[in-house]
Amino acid sequence: MERVWEKFLTEDDKKLVAQHNLREETGPGENVGLLVIDMQVTACGEDRPIVEQLDRYPGSCGPHAWKAIPVQQRLLAAARSAGMPVIYSKHVFHGYTGLALSKEGVFAASDPRSEVPEEVRMMPGDLLVEKQTPSCFAHTNLMLILKELKLDGLLVVGNSTSGCVRATCVDGAGYGFRMNVVEEGVFDRVELSHAAALFDMQFKICNVIDEARALQIIGAPAAAAVAAVAE
Repeated sequence: MERVWEKFLTEDDKKLVAQHNLREETGPGENVGLLVIDMQVTACGEDRPIVEQLDRYPGSCGPHAWKAIPVQQRLLAAARSAGMPVIYSKHVFHGYTGLALSKEGVFAASDPRSEVPEEVRMMPGDLLVEKQTPSCFAHTNLMLILKELKLDGLLVVGNSTSGCVRATCVDGAGYGFRMNVVEEGVFDRVELSHAAALFDMQFKICNVIDEARALQIIGAPAAAAVAAVAE
C-alpha cells in the first residue's frame, strides 16, 4: 500500500526513512475501542469543492470528508457487530457555560451544524465525549470512560488529521494508550496537512494502519458481517 505522505517526500527524505525508522511498531492493544473524532456537519460540509461552500460550512473538508465516511460506516458496523465500545467526540460549546464561542458559531450546541451527520450517526449504546479543545483527553471524561471499560487501545477515525486527531493521539500515547489511526478514515481540509500529520504520527507517535488492518483488529466475524451486508 502506498502511503499518502510518500508523494510529498524528497529523495533525501525517502533515503532517511528507508534507513532509519523513527519508532518501533506496536500492537493495537489488548482491549480496543473505536473513537470517532468530531464528525460534525460543519466539518463535513457537502461533497463538492470546499471553496464553494465556505459561506455555509466555514470548517468544511468537503470531498475529503465524504471519501472517509464510507470507511467509517464499515468500521462502525463492524465494531457494533463485535460488541466493541464506540466512543464519539463533539467539539461543542453550550450557551450556559458563558464561554466565548458558546453563543454563536458553528460549534455552538444550538447550531444544527454542530451535530453528527446522519451518515455516521450515533446509535444506542455509543458513548459521547464533549470537548472544547483539540484533544479528546483535555478537560474531558475520556480517561474515566477508558478506565471503566478497561481499554488500553483505540482505533481512531474522524476530523481533522492535523488538528484534533493528532492532538488526541499525542495525549493518548502520552497516557500509555495504544493509538491506531485508520489512514482512510481520517481527513483534513488541506492534503499536505493531512499527509504530514499522518507521517508525523506514524514515525513519532502511534500506529497508522489501513482499513483492512482495522477490520482485522475488530475481528474476523465482524468483518465478515460487514461484507455480507455489502452484498
